Amino acid sequence: MDLNAAARRGGSWLAGDDTAERVATLASTTMAGTTFGPGLLPRSGLDQALATGIVAATNHGLVMTSQSACAALARRFARDDGTPSGRARAYLAQAAVSAGMAAAGAAAERVLAPRPGEPVRRAMLRTAGQRGFRAGLAGAAVAAVAAADAAAGGRRPGLRLLAAAGGLLAGAGLAGWQIYHYHAGGQTDPARLGPPADPLADELADRAADLLADRAAGGKAAPQRVPLPPVARSLWLGAAVSTGLHVIGIAEGAFSRVIAAGVRRAVPGAGPVAGMAGHAAALGVTVAGMRAAVEYLDHRAETGGSAIDAAYTNPPDTDTVSGGPASAVGWPTLSREGVRFVNLALTRQEIADVTGVPLAQVKAPVRAFAGLASGPTVDVRVDLVMEDLARLGAFDRSVLCVASPTGSGYVNYVAIETLEYLTRGDCATVALQYSLRPSLLSLDRVGMAREQNRALLHALEWRLQGLPEGRRPRLVGFGESLGAHTMQDAFLHEGVSGLHRVGLDRTLFIGTPADSKWARQWRVNPEKTDPDGEVAEVASYAEWLALPADDRARRRYVLLSHHEDPVTRFEPALIVQRPGWLGPAARRPPGISHLASWYPLTTFVLTLVDVKNAMNVTPGRFAARGHDYRADLARMVSEAFRLPVAADEMLAIEHALRRREAEWARRRLVAEQLHRAKEAVQRQTRSWGLSGDTGTARSALSDQG
Repeated sequence: MDLNAAARRGGSWLAGDDTAERVATLASTTMAGTTFGPGLLPRSGLDQALATGIVAATNHGLVMTSQSACAALARRFARDDGTPSGRARAYLAQAAVSAGMAAAGAAAERVLAPRPGEPVRRAMLRTAGQRGFRAGLAGAAVAAVAAADAAAGGRRPGLRLLAAAGGLLAGAGLAGWQIYHYHAGGQTDPARLGPPADPLADELADRAADLLADRAAGGKAAPQRVPLPPVARSLWLGAAVSTGLHVIGIAEGAFSRVIAAGVRRAVPGAGPVAGMAGHAAALGVTVAGMRAAVEYLDHRAETGGSAIDAAYTNPPDTDTVSGGPASAVGWPTLSREGVRFVNLALTRQEIADVTGVPLAQVKAPVRAFAGLASGPTVDVRVDLVMEDLARLGAFDRSVLCVASPTGSGYVNYVAIETLEYLTRGDCATVALQYSLRPSLLSLDRVGMAREQNRALLHALEWRLQGLPEGRRPRLVGFGESLGAHTMQDAFLHEGVSGLHRVGLDRTLFIGTPADSKWARQWRVNPEKTDPDGEVAEVASYAEWLALPADDRARRRYVLLSHHEDPVTRFEPALIVQRPGWLGPAARRPPGISHLASWYPLTTFVLTLVDVKNAMNVTPGRFAARGHDYRADLARMVSEAFRLPVAADEMLAIEHALRRREAEWARRRLVAEQLHRAKEAVQRQTRSWGLSGDTGTARSALSDQG
């Protein structure tokens, strides 16, 4: 057997014949290992594969493009004439160019050393220098080995295999070591522990979880899986990732060579840059594919957000909520989240039963909501909801809460129900929808939402000023996630004075996104934006209680932000800039893993995946971790809005909140299953050619519910 030929064929299959492909394989495989590091929250296997694929494919494309540029420049100095010495000179020239790239990158990284409060542009240039240094160093090493192999005429099997596959093997080895390191260290990492137990909800949550599991498994018990040991799992994941990346590399190389050949045919003089153009085109296809995926998700989210749950097929019959008999807002225009919001308003009897207050002393709480479909413009929706507030009796209540919803229009049930319990129904809540998509997919709507909140607050300011001072409701604000961002940024560059201007007496913001400019301005310069110290940011109810009593008394505007909440940490700058929360391990906030490290792009992608999973919660089981604030929320509403309550009554409210959430989740699930069953019956009867009444079947299904 010819060992030279075997090594040549094997090396070519493993990493291609192009040194740029070999360097890209080394870089992407190594960076794939970094994606197995701990994020802010646990990840599923599918999420891990998604993160690894995005990081590896993007790194592969970037390194391929930069190394193709180095190869094109090297050909200006030495061309491959087909002889062993000619190939060796060409590879040496490429190694020299790559070494120059590494030197320039190292110089840029040193000159642009990190500074406190530096602009993102500076961090971008420094990170580009850092990546250029590493890619250039890898390119110089790979090209030097290729030069040695060419000088030997490819007659030394070991050297030939090293030249062709050394990058892949080294990258796989580094990735495997990283994966093992993360898994081994994770066994003792306190940040990887789950959320604290919620003893109030164990029974309710177990019932809800059992129902969900039975529905998902079709009534059969799910099989138990035996987990692999950490070492075996690391090796398996490393092998799988290496294989997947190699397939990606082969596909990218084949595509780029086709493009390069087309460029050479179309422009005969463009030969030196044809390869770079091919790799750039492959990178562009990757980016375009990601963009198309986002657009597809947008469309699906908007379709689902506009649909109404099967559990709420009829408009409410109460006169104190939008969509009801006294409302000016059309029921079909409320969207899924709006319909849920108005249907979940507490009744007077429910409030009396939980609080122990006589029914005669309880009022029916007001809930006003305008969906995107309720009016074509911001002004129309604001006018419509202001009319609804007057019709529903909101201005006769003692507390009026402006709730800024999340991207989909969701308003936190726990917060609003707590407000209704604590005020004995003597309150009104108003919300305006600005998107049908989840918050992560609604970032392009922040400007419109900010304008809408500003218009609503100004309208309320003028309306309340027209009331006698003794009859004015106390105005409070609530915002969660993107809702907190869009309400805060309505007062951008005003600091706390903007909240004073519109008459906001108290506010509670939970899970404020990192991109909130108002919150960022406050954190950077609190003396200027909050001269009287009225804003407080805490991570838990316990942290709030740890503040001195006189300090708590002056804090009118409260931000509740978990340290490990990915929504409060995610921002585009993570691509190129190390965040403060990933500083030295000894100085990191609680909940941030000491094993986590910042890597360009990797940290951005992992945090983005964490954002996607931030609200994976179990109905009725409240937690205070990640983006789930329910365990602390009732007590924080009481504190932030200055609505004192006895300990036994708060305990009763906490139980009621968990019970209602689990029960309503069960109702929605059952209604959805019945709706699907009815549709299946109708499809089957139509396939039989029956067009008669299927009321008997529908009645039978309803009876089973």
